[in-house]
Amino acid sequence: MRISIALLMVLLYSAPLPAQPKVVTLRTGGANSLIGGFQDLNHTYVSLADLAQGLGLKTFELSSTKKLSVYSDSGSLLFTPANNFVVVSTAGETKVLQMPIPTLLANGKMYLAAEYAADYFSRIINGTLEFDEEKSEFVYSPPISGLPAITGVRVQAKANGAVIEIGMESLPKAYEASITSTGLGGQPDMLYVTLMPASADVEKLDSLPATDVFSQIVAIQNPNSVQLSFRLKQKYVSKQVFVDSTTNSVIVALYSSADVQKIFSEELRKKLENEKKNWRLDVIVIDPGHGGKDPGTIGVHGTEEKNVALAIGLDLRSDLRRVLPKVKVVMTRDKDVFVPLDERGQIANEAGGKLFISLHCNSMPHKPNPMHGIETYFLRPGKTGDAIRIAAQENAAIKYENDYEKKYKTYDADNMILTTMAHSAYVKYSESLAGLIEDVVSSVASVTDNGVSQAGFYVLIGASMPAVLVETGYLSNVREERYLRSKKGQRAIAKGIADAIVKFKAEYEKNFTQD
Repeated sequence: MRISIALLMVLLYSAPLPAQPKVVTLRTGGANSLIGGFQDLNHTYVSLADLAQGLGLKTFELSSTKKLSVYSDSGSLLFTPANNFVVVSTAGETKVLQMPIPTLLANGKMYLAAEYAADYFSRIINGTLEFDEEKSEFVYSPPISGLPAITGVRVQAKANGAVIEIGMESLPKAYEASITSTGLGGQPDMLYVTLMPASADVEKLDSLPATDVFSQIVAIQNPNSVQLSFRLKQKYVSKQVFVDSTTNSVIVALYSSADVQKIFSEELRKKLENEKKNWRLDVIVIDPGHGGKDPGTIGVHGTEEKNVALAIGLDLRSDLRRVLPKVKVVMTRDKDVFVPLDERGQIANEAGGKLFISLHCNSMPHKPNPMHGIETYFLRPGKTGDAIRIAAQENAAIKYENDYEKKYKTYDADNMILTTMAHSAYVKYSESLAGLIEDVVSSVASVTDNGVSQAGFYVLIGASMPAVLVETGYLSNVREERYLRSKKGQRAIAKGIADAIVKFKAEYEKNFTQD
């Protein structure tokens, strides 16, 4: 094919200079064709009439306007000289699409950049057409059966851009994205995404509602591929496209001009606000010890620890609901039932607990015994003989559980130390709360402050939050047993614990906010 350099250079719509004649090969799997064209600094332009002839398509030129119609059994394309728009008619539907660059007219023929010509011709042929810039050739591929479908489009607006996620039944072999700026009368920028092989429910995609990122999607189904055109609501300076094989998604990241320092500061502020919410004491878990088949320790006159713990727990719940109405109060048990020790911590964690209070009664091995007073513990291996004795006494509740030897096999001394280390983030808060409970309860109830201690209670191990165990008094002491089983004593102790929690909450949240 001969092409006159002089005539090619006489353009009705001037191409960027310098321009050089060029011949492009069309490979169709059979006889190859040569397509006339020229090369400028940015694009390879090809003759639309030559390309149509090579693909076996029909053409018709309107002599009055030099418009060129290219058509097949599947549809038609109408190109206008020196114009950015192409009219695409397929399946009884006609759309006017905006091309990234206009057509050019030279030597009586209309030319278009090869990569865009491949895109638009693919819409009306039985198969797909791709342009290889490096080899300077078109490659025709016959249609593929069983095209993977687009399953949905999700959009997330970000401070410095946006993310568009296109879900698919399986990942496409080829994908690309481009942003074009029209610069015409304030028209919005367009994002074009091409996926191949792919199929789409065009009507469903076209009817997707507008988002913060785009005002409209236009989907075009080609024989082997899908093009999605997004009418963007703002300007983006760059883009990145990649696939996520874990979700079978094509991801398009759009980046806008932004003040990075401002964005970082805002994201940090939001992160800190979320952290404050996470540390807000909005869920308190009350754990009345023992219950059901496990009576706990037995008093001199037959008082069962499980009943005292439950009564104080119910009073404490009522007090907390009154003084902290915005705080959710959860009970590990609110009736006489048996709850395994490990499940109590699990209940607290699943409820989103921020504070764990386990309620018990103490006892000495020999009854009656003059030992009396309230003691509060937090999780650490016991330092004194009494702490070890009391931990062993409360941990004995595991014997009421099925397969307890297997369940608690790993709760040895070494494991207890490791578990305590895991709770180190809460230790100072647990110790602080324990001290407040000792001070406040002893001031409002007729019990002596025996101080704060550390011990290895199994029930505290599973609670991932500040946690304490309160031994409210000694059932082995005749006078204290009488006080603990009385409604007056139970209410006084519950009120003291509630007042201590109120003080702790105020200080706890204040310290975190300041930090």
